[in-house]
Amino acid sequence: MLAEALKRVKADAHAKWYGWRIVKKVLLFTMEGIADGEAALAFFQARGAAVEVRDVGRDPEASQEVFRLAGRLAVPTVLIDERVFLGFSAHREEIETLMRE
Repeated sequence: MLAEALKRVKADAHAKWYGWRIVKKVLLFTMEGIADGEAALAFFQARGAAVEVRDVGRDPEASQEVFRLAGRLAVPTVLIDERVFLGFSAHREEIETLMRE
């Protein structure tokens, strides 16, 4: 069983082992004052995800990366396992399912 879990982690570059559990890595693009971005950050932190927050309002490279990923600037933009979500609340159920995998 542990060997299977280790194979899964090696296959998934977007997960890390902390203790005996897998932690998802999340990239969150948002801006100060965006309620949906703040809700997303709280959601991921409550689930122990390794969240990297990029402020598109202060970081021009972050803005360019969101545009490259999504084809437009949208905040919040969430990247998990190479899946891009434009907005958080509208995709919360799908994100929650993905976080459990």
